Amino acid sequence: MGVTDEPIFSGETVAITVSNAPDFSTVARVSMSGDVPVPYLGIVHFAGLNSASASALIEKMLMDSNLVVHPHVLVTVDGASTGITVLGEVKSPGIYAPTGKHMLSDILAMAGGLATGAGRIIEISSDSAPDQKTLIPWDPTLHNTAVFDRVLQAGSRVVVKPCGVAYIGGNVLRPGAYPVCASQVTTASQLVALASGALITANRGHTMLIHTLPDGSRVVQQIDMGKILNAKAADPVIREDDIIYVPLSGAKYALVNMFGYVAQIGNTTLNVYAGR
Repeated sequence: MGVTDEPIFSGETVAITVSNAPDFSTVARVSMSGDVPVPYLGIVHFAGLNSASASALIEKMLMDSNLVVHPHVLVTVDGASTGITVLGEVKSPGIYAPTGKHMLSDILAMAGGLATGAGRIIEISSDSAPDQKTLIPWDPTLHNTAVFDRVLQAGSRVVVKPCGVAYIGGNVLRPGAYPVCASQVTTASQLVALASGALITANRGHTMLIHTLPDGSRVVQQIDMGKILNAKAADPVIREDDIIYVPLSGAKYALVNMFGYVAQIGNTTLNVYAGR
């Protein structure tokens, strides 16, 4: 317990000591609405006050109620009684008992900052309403976080979501799953580039983009990667769990096989790739 110049927050424990009238002294936790029950005075709103202003408020209420003639009140705060839990993609997950202002960015810094696998969404909930979750967009590069920074109350639970991935397969050099958090927006051409480009046998004009919707359903869209790479068509944005499939061109495959056979001289074989 200690005297604080910072505002009192919901979830913190306060001790009200009336030195010349101990029957009015109490220790209580600040409710989620910012209130504290005080003996003989009822419910008193403490949230936003500091130790000095809360002490002055109780003194005035005791005098106005003619309960104590000259009360001497001291309000102290134990912010460590209810910490803030930080989980997920941070370097040091745990329960932290911050002093002073409880800003989200400060709590993340106390947890060692974001891990390399951090995504762009932070989930915030509280002890009193664990099922009510607030999703906060967060830029791991710290370019656009100020507008989303916010005060956290004691008892909050912060979960840094992992970076999502998108998938690319078919006729690309390196099919697989790739993270979509490296930049603010990931496009189809960027995902193809991450896969080291399309093979010469690819039918880029009939590339399939499969969007995964929040309910788990999927929408299939045909895109022309050739036009996109030549800036002749819009480059669609890729979201988490999307899939790009670059199909095989039968004609190109036949030509590659034919030229590969013709170019085979002795022990030398010509291997033809595109996008390298």
